[in-house]
Amino acid sequence: MPSKTLTALAVVPLIPLLLVWVLTEGFSANPSLPPFFSKILPLLLSLISMLSAVFAYNAARDEEPEWGGGLLFKLIEGLALGYVLLALIFTVLIITIYFVRA
Repeated sequence: MPSKTLTALAVVPLIPLLLVWVLTEGFSANPSLPPFFSKILPLLLSLISMLSAVFAYNAARDEEPEWGGGLLFKLIEGLALGYVLLALIFTVLIITIYFVRA
């Protein structure tokens, strides 16, 4: 059974990703917020989410039992890898939409 710390770590990366979505107003091309809050802060939050997801993945790998009962740990590892992928997609979207305008 995963510890409470590991369970919390499995949810933490989602919070910055949701904040990125809100601050960019769904990756709007013309957000109403100032540039710091609509471009720079979401980029930092996306990177923080990616780092915390990697940390959660490593914690799940360390806490995983050597035999039996590993399904919950595999689910947490998969969730963490999904957060990493989503944070990477958000980072690429932020860079392409707000910093590389053609």
